[in-house]
Amino acid sequence: MKKRYVKSLGVMAIAMSMLAGTPVDSFAASTSGTVSEEQTLELTGQQAQGLAEVQSVTKGVIDEAKIPEQLNVHVGDDASSQVNVTYTTVADTNTTIRLNKVGDEEAIYFQGESYVGISGKYIHEIAVSGLEAYTEYEYTVGDGFNSATGTFKTALAKNDSQTFTFAYLADTQVSNASNAKALGATLAEINVMNPDFVYLAGDITDRATNEDQWQWLFNNDGLYPTGGEDMFANSLIAITQGNHDNNEMYQHINAPEEADKIAYSFDYGCMRFISLNLEMARYSDDSRAKQEEMLRKEVEDAKANGQWVVVGFHKSLYTGASHIVDGDIIDARKFWCPILAELGVDLVLQGHDHVYSRGFVTAEGENAHPAINEDGSIEQPANAPLYMVGGHAGGLKWYSRKNYTVSEGDPLSLNYEFLDVNSTDTGSDIKKEQVITTFEVSEDAIKSVTYMFKYDTETDQITTDKYVYDEFTLERDTSGAVTSYLKGTELIVDENEDTLEYTVQYDNINEANAFEIALSYDTNVLELTESASCLDDTIFTDSSDENGVASLIIGLQTPVSSSVRRNVAKFSFKIKDGVDVDEIIVKLIKADTVELSDIEDQLSALDISSETVKGEVVTEFYSYEKACDINKDGKVTLADLAIALTKYQTTDEKCDINRDDIVNVLDYVMIASYME
Repeated sequence: MKKRYVKSLGVMAIAMSMLAGTPVDSFAASTSGTVSEEQTLELTGQQAQGLAEVQSVTKGVIDEAKIPEQLNVHVGDDASSQVNVTYTTVADTNTTIRLNKVGDEEAIYFQGESYVGISGKYIHEIAVSGLEAYTEYEYTVGDGFNSATGTFKTALAKNDSQTFTFAYLADTQVSNASNAKALGATLAEINVMNPDFVYLAGDITDRATNEDQWQWLFNNDGLYPTGGEDMFANSLIAITQGNHDNNEMYQHINAPEEADKIAYSFDYGCMRFISLNLEMARYSDDSRAKQEEMLRKEVEDAKANGQWVVVGFHKSLYTGASHIVDGDIIDARKFWCPILAELGVDLVLQGHDHVYSRGFVTAEGENAHPAINEDGSIEQPANAPLYMVGGHAGGLKWYSRKNYTVSEGDPLSLNYEFLDVNSTDTGSDIKKEQVITTFEVSEDAIKSVTYMFKYDTETDQITTDKYVYDEFTLERDTSGAVTSYLKGTELIVDENEDTLEYTVQYDNINEANAFEIALSYDTNVLELTESASCLDDTIFTDSSDENGVASLIIGLQTPVSSSVRRNVAKFSFKIKDGVDVDEIIVKLIKADTVELSDIEDQLSALDISSETVKGEVVTEFYSYEKACDINKDGKVTLADLAIALTKYQTTDEKCDINRDDIVNVLDYVMIASYME
């Protein structure tokens, strides 16, 4: 259960009073750390039981025109260490955030920027960096006198194998005060579910330039008046742009720009999430080309690291309702769907059509009819992404099926035959229910559960309790497949070591007597010193090293078979003199082999490209001398020792120089040895 942590703002008050000359006591008295009854969600029934520990955003108020509103936290360029915080005020004021890890009093501060938005409000944007992966932070934004609080959790680091969850909401699309109440119920339920992050599939409001709609998104007059405010302030979010959002959405929610506005990607442990902006691509060939380039690059890298690949965009290319043959959707389907199939994308999360549907679709627009395992799980078919449309999170409108024809060159089947589930078959356009889909993602499986419920905006009651509408588990088909792994040094201390070693492993090899392996590396940092076979009976090797690619071909006299991981090749590198980097990255870019067979005295060999499960090693380049410079002023002095002394017998990471998980005399000796 996620708790909303409410903290005293004393530290921030002191900092701000030093700037403004205002007495601290007057600020502290106005920012109580308790939550009033008016600020706490008033719920009934099952909802009240589930939300018993969920608190509202707490605000400190001196000048109402400077109170932070519409507060939200979006993933940054690196979701494990960076977030983009956005909020609005009526009047101009300082843009500041104070953060600390939950349970840790040590605070960090960031200053942001503000500008006047099209609504006349001030838009405040703060880029926060240097955070720890998969860590919950509590924070306060504002000018030190007028403030708002929240919490969020950063993403898992790339390739972290832990299981995580996220929620998927399609078309919150607030248009008026009435349907905002239905959405408030949906977002309040998200607060109960407490996913690690929330993906919003576009059409956040009905008109991005309408400030009233943004206000209703965060606060409404229904049964859950602060459902939106609480969700956005206390959850990490990721968005895509819908056709109703236009290019002004960034004034309220600040997403990264990798290939274009709101076209970006991020890692979350074993998953790579890629958000495409099909609205930009629709009107610009240049944008479409840049986004295709990003998509191909990100998928290639994710596949090399054995990650799930999830792509999100707004307009649904395969759906169960009436937008299926809109002209711009046909055009987008012709372009994007063959690419998504070619690249082997696993999951495509869409919005737009206000229907819940899913189906594994081939490049030709046909149902892939995936295999069902004995336990009911679905085996991920090759080159047939699972296309989903997430229904409607709000209360604006629901779409129906239509009779359609297929135009020439359109990769589409008739009568929605490409789908396995379509909520219009069960009357979703008549029931008009709110929809939430959740995912639990592990290295080997994705479990999805879709819930529906009904909020009546006239009576302000839940008239249909939340129920499970659809659930499935998607599993990777790795049975019998040849897989490969790159293992290597993950930490090196530059004062003691200058050599790195990497081992390439294969699993499930069968009658293999030839291997071809290639690693990529940075020639400015590393120099290859050796590449060698780890296998007995090796009678031939051929190595090369060109333009940052180290290759090795291995030939055996006797074929080998193994159903467990087996070391096949080893690469050794020397770190070049004078290198000053924080990390070193080496990637496995090729791991091929063969399978020999002898049928009726006819010898044949099948070329096999392995499935790379772990294809990247990031080596942290650690310097004792740099670590001893605790205050980061470019030198090691008595001041650094003084800071470390205050952390004696703690686990403070900055002062644990030798990284033995405790700050003690050994760390002080090291600091003293580097003092000027």
